[in-house]
Amino acid sequence: MKHKYIVKTNGYLSYQRSIPTDLRDHPVFKGKKLHKASLGTEVKTDEEIFAARMQRHNEFEALLANLRKANQPLLNARELAKEAINLLKAYGHDAGDRSAHPLLTDEQNRNIQEAIDFDIDHKGMLDEAADFYNKRDFGEIDIDKNIPTHVQVADEAWKLLNLPKSETKNQTVLLSDCWGIYAEKKELDVQDRQIRKTFHRWNYFFDFVGDCVLTNEEIHERLDRYVTHREQCRKDAVKAGKKATPSSSTIHKEINMACAIINQAARLHRLPINIIKPDIQDTEPKERETLSTQEIIEIVELAQDTQSGYYKSWKELAILIMAQTSCIASELQRMEKNSIFLDADIPVIKVMGKVKTKNRLRTIPLVYKVDRIRELINTVDPESKYILGAVANKTESNISKQLKNILEKVNPKATAYSFRHAFKINAQINDIDNQDVAYLGGWSGYSLSVNEIMMNYGRKGLETPEMALKLQRVMMRINRQLLQSESTENNVIRLPA
Repeated sequence: MKHKYIVKTNGYLSYQRSIPTDLRDHPVFKGKKLHKASLGTEVKTDEEIFAARMQRHNEFEALLANLRKANQPLLNARELAKEAINLLKAYGHDAGDRSAHPLLTDEQNRNIQEAIDFDIDHKGMLDEAADFYNKRDFGEIDIDKNIPTHVQVADEAWKLLNLPKSETKNQTVLLSDCWGIYAEKKELDVQDRQIRKTFHRWNYFFDFVGDCVLTNEEIHERLDRYVTHREQCRKDAVKAGKKATPSSSTIHKEINMACAIINQAARLHRLPINIIKPDIQDTEPKERETLSTQEIIEIVELAQDTQSGYYKSWKELAILIMAQTSCIASELQRMEKNSIFLDADIPVIKVMGKVKTKNRLRTIPLVYKVDRIRELINTVDPESKYILGAVANKTESNISKQLKNILEKVNPKATAYSFRHAFKINAQINDIDNQDVAYLGGWSGYSLSVNEIMMNYGRKGLETPEMALKLQRVMMRINRQLLQSESTENNVIRLPA
């Protein structure tokens, strides 16, 4: 059976429609001519295709209706302002030209205004608009008749002409402008994985709330509506017997991101916006699954099994480092070969670059299977500057998912983050000083009841040989059981310092 609006690409079915020309420039569509939405991989029968098609069709029609109802006046306002500026330029003027300049005298400002008025009258820029209003005032035109477009443009041009220069940039600043302003101000690298993640989060927020003029009322209404939506998503997930997502912490992150981007535009345009973030219903804190030392040993053995179908040298390397340190997948993903020093007297890795907080910048001695790590770094991808090679171009979630395929064979609940949790637990078990734990793990001193002054003081000496030796001994104590297992394998008695 042939279904309308259904196309097949690479064996997969999608719903495809032309985007109306009047909406193509809207930020939701970003200039695209076609809208395409997958029907899903599970759709097979004609009945399933029909049902999925109707769902996508109704979603698309609802989106069009919402954009026209809620956002079209904004689009019209934007277009009107653009046409008015073009009109002014055609007659040799710019927005704000007729406004009083604060550094000039009243007489000087008055002379400038009179010169502009004479020029406008002479060239006839406002003649058609004046003629329309005269005829309407004298009853020659029905008072209820819509104002013609060219008259609206002339009206807007006159407003802009008299607007203070300081406010000319603030005309019709929309929510859709915010990302561009934010990205330019922050000089964001759109190729960066974390930036792309932020951009996708912003797009999700924007696509749901729609466009609006940046005002206190409009922004707060949309923030409230978004939080309500996300909390409803969580309720729906629980009702369907699924994981309770998104968590309150995730919603907080999304709102903080949106507010930061909006505030940047508000500051640039000097808009009187004071955002009060909406209340977010707290959820139970997610309990992190930890790994026992025995489980870590078993995971390492699986990761080193070169005969298995899931073996990858980068996976082995990642697990060997994560098994003994506090590093998470994203830190290893960004780690370059020039940040690893394995031929030094004390082999270390340095977590540098873009990190979650400044505390995450740290130097960590390696004490477990160092020779194998050195071998893997030289062979994983010799041409890449990253220790994990080409996989560094993948998303963090993709890497974590691939590693989980190994972890779940030992502990089905474990994730890549479980290594970091195990590191902290092992440090506590072995009575490691909180200041050392905070540094090696990249945790704030506050989270471990360490005075921040002491933390900062301690960091000053971290690059000294004495401190490096101390941290190496600490790492050997934390990984005591791992080192004992390695010694047993090699029939060598190696006692942690």
